[in-house]
Amino acid sequence: MEPYCNFDVAVENARELLEGALSEYYWDMPRRELDAVVDIALRDFLHYLAYKSGIYTAQRFREDKARLRLCVYITDRWPKIAELASEWVVMWSAKWRQRVRLVFSDEEFKRATAEGEPFKPHKNLDEFLSKVDRLDLQLFTVSSLIRAGELAGLDQIADYIIREEANYLLDLYGPEKALEKYREGALAERILKRVRGLGKTSEPLLVIRVDLRAW
Repeated sequence: MEPYCNFDVAVENARELLEGALSEYYWDMPRRELDAVVDIALRDFLHYLAYKSGIYTAQRFREDKARLRLCVYITDRWPKIAELASEWVVMWSAKWRQRVRLVFSDEEFKRATAEGEPFKPHKNLDEFLSKVDRLDLQLFTVSSLIRAGELAGLDQIADYIIREEANYLLDLYGPEKALEKYREGALAERILKRVRGLGKTSEPLLVIRVDLRAW
């Protein structure tokens, strides 16, 4: 019989833990902006715990089983989780400042995203991504990012890496051949190479538009 564990309660406890630590770290940050940062940090912290506990490397990954395992992991190790969180926030904050740029207006967002070479999605990109195991790719990319020392904005960075590298395969091979290459592991190989190359740059990887009107 599987143990019962309230995942929502475990997550809320983790959020309160991070909120307390981040409030001290970003004491001069407006409340609504801090709430947005805490939401992202919480997701990153849960990814970190799931990776460290071996959940993301388990065979036959199932989301419901993963949620239960993560809940039990957090609940049973709460004193250590609390200690880890205070250390993790310091590391996460350093990466946050390095990798993430927050903007608070459409005009500022357009300026920030216009810098560098614009991303031009292939017309079949969304169709291609619907035919691959997107969850597996996401977990693989997030795990690779954590192994490479990246901690902040994991979901968002993983998503754009997957899209850009999938787009590259489509541009190079076309839809059918790109799917064959994906099944042969070419997309995972490109993602891994891309992640490993992140250590060579200290530039922001992510621009986040924060709509404070929604808070």
